[in-house]
Amino acid sequence: MNGVNYKMQTKSSQSDHISQNRITNFLNSINQSMTEPSTKRIAWIDMAKAIAILLMVIGHEASGNIYTWIFSFHMPLFFILSGYTARRVDTWSGFRKIISKLFKRIWILATLMIILLAIENYLFYPAQIADVIKVTVMGIFWGSNGARPGLNNVGVIWFLFAYFWARIIFDMGRLIIKDDRYNGVMFAILAYAGYLISQKIWLPQALDIALVAAFFIWVGAVLRSYHFFSNSKIEFLTVFAALVFWLWCVQSGLHIELAIRSYPNFVITIVEAIAGTLVVCYLSRGLMSTALTSWLVIFGRNSIILLCIHHLDLYWVFWGGLIHSSWRAMLLRLVVDVLVMTLVLVVKYLISYKKHV
Repeated sequence: MNGVNYKMQTKSSQSDHISQNRITNFLNSINQSMTEPSTKRIAWIDMAKAIAILLMVIGHEASGNIYTWIFSFHMPLFFILSGYTARRVDTWSGFRKIISKLFKRIWILATLMIILLAIENYLFYPAQIADVIKVTVMGIFWGSNGARPGLNNVGVIWFLFAYFWARIIFDMGRLIIKDDRYNGVMFAILAYAGYLISQKIWLPQALDIALVAAFFIWVGAVLRSYHFFSNSKIEFLTVFAALVFWLWCVQSGLHIELAIRSYPNFVITIVEAIAGTLVVCYLSRGLMSTALTSWLVIFGRNSIILLCIHHLDLYWVFWGGLIHSSWRAMLLRLVVDVLVMTLVLVVKYLISYKKHV
């Protein structure tokens, strides 16, 4: 009997192992199908982006300390990591190519998302077509998310407009001033100018946010040039100091909110966002070493897809008003967005698979 039981347990163990391998291979296939063959991605960066994008979904329905903690770093992290992975543009012809690429991949996508949101709103709350077109055009022109009088709310898509212009400002700045030590001063001045401007007026296309975001991108580029994430003792001590400072800021209720131009104690909250990003990046590398969490890179690798799904999930248009608990709203919206994203990735994987068969 013991021999029979042993054989049954062995078969069961082998079956579980095969099932686990199939799931792992399936997830890896989706990852590969979502990435261009020529693209060399850094896994821990995708992990950090995954943490930030999932917290973004949660943060929009959170409150209290959770809200403060999430908003202390989550959107600046994307700008910083963009700078970390950005290739240096050394010529004006290369700069023009970057603008063209960003326009096709980012600006047009942002415009499309605003149009789709307008269609969603129209289907649930019919209005005059002329008014819908006017609101949509104004939304594209301003690219802002907030309650400023006369501005149309474009939701999370403000990020795409800000990123588009921030990358242009960043690459142009590095072309004009080659040395990152000097152009860092320029980006810092521009960031402060963006802050001062935003306290008076909000610029079209979220350009005032872009001035601040360009500084965050520069921070990422400097971290890469100095090989900061290298498992050195200096890295560990810096990250530990950043953790202490970050927690102190969160405990004090400080956080940056780029979308609505909220920069309490501007310099402190800028440094807080950098500190939080350093800690999350350090943690991300540890999470990559476990099979339990390594699959999360899928969300980071496809963060723009989740951003767009979050933008169009009908929460504010329809079903959000039915939920009166912030905890339920956080959980339910996260589940809905993740399920929709999973469906999108599976469909894209199947389409890619058929093309290669």
